[in-house]
Amino acid sequence: MKAKWIVIAIVNMLALLFFGAMTLFFLKLKGSLPDQQTVSRWSDGSMPYAQVSIYFEPSAAMTIDTVFMTRTNMEKKLVENSLSPEKEGTRLWADAFSTAQEKITVSTETASADTSMFAVGGDFFLFHPQELLYGSYFSDNDVMQDRVVIDDVLAWRLYGSSDIAGKPVIINGKYFFIAGVFRQSDNSDVKKVYGEKPRIFMSYQGYELLGKTPRYECYEACLPSPVKGAGARMIKEALSASDDTCLAVENSSRYSLKNRFGIIKNFGMRSVVDKAVVYPYWENAARITEDKSALLLVLQIIGLAVPVSTVTYLIAKLIRGRKKLIKKAIDAIKRKYNDFKKGRRERPKEKKKKQTSAAV
Repeated sequence: MKAKWIVIAIVNMLALLFFGAMTLFFLKLKGSLPDQQTVSRWSDGSMPYAQVSIYFEPSAAMTIDTVFMTRTNMEKKLVENSLSPEKEGTRLWADAFSTAQEKITVSTETASADTSMFAVGGDFFLFHPQELLYGSYFSDNDVMQDRVVIDDVLAWRLYGSSDIAGKPVIINGKYFFIAGVFRQSDNSDVKKVYGEKPRIFMSYQGYELLGKTPRYECYEACLPSPVKGAGARMIKEALSASDDTCLAVENSSRYSLKNRFGIIKNFGMRSVVDKAVVYPYWENAARITEDKSALLLVLQIIGLAVPVSTVTYLIAKLIRGRKKLIKKAIDAIKRKYNDFKKGRRERPKEKKKKQTSAAV
């Protein structure tokens, strides 16, 4: 009987260790993609925030005028909800927008390379921080909008080095200058969807210098969300976006317990998308981690099943044997009481005996 309980204790200990290991794996996975952690970089924790991404069908993609109108509408929404920055002159929220991936050829005087390009604007590099090796990012406020950020693979193909900040590149016959060079991510999930072609990011204003009118299929915002879902609702209302032509993702809750259970429940239908939306590589990478987080939840549940079952069994056994336990407890109390009474009766006799002995 004793050996049986030793085995049960060991099995439960191993199950709890397995649960702990799966939990650690999940926490590591949850923080593995910087693109999903904008709230932690933007918010100081004084109020709840949400990171929201909206992906549009090509026919419904935003123009720069739509972006400006959305910002105006968003400011009105914040005022309506009595939300304002604590310090004057600071911003309460941030946004970013980007075109769909486009294949282009980038060249120098001596070399050229096929690459994948995104035209971006707003606080794009707040939402998508890269590991800069050299140089810096560009921004919407730059005086000159002819700067680009490229990855290290493209840098080596063009110049045979990654230390090339300030060097020129030629795109469609126009000269642009390298603001910064970043290292391609070594995250396994990002690698799966990043593709073999190197990347280049240019400002939407720089894209316009090519004589093109950019249309943005991805709009992202990091904004206050006083109650759950409020941030996503406000940004969708500010966009006047139709559910028929776009998909909304609340990045900041994608690893929540509710969302992970939802993925498990709808796992068979998860890959079905009934809209002509093309996700950028960072969203595809995040969806991979979501699936992994759901699998880890299943493993966590399995790890907890053994100790929970053991505790349930012990409680059930305790309930079934409660009459015997109660009877044993009552008998023990009675014995203690009888022993106490017997002790009180014997103490006066002993005292009287001592007094008699003393008198003699």
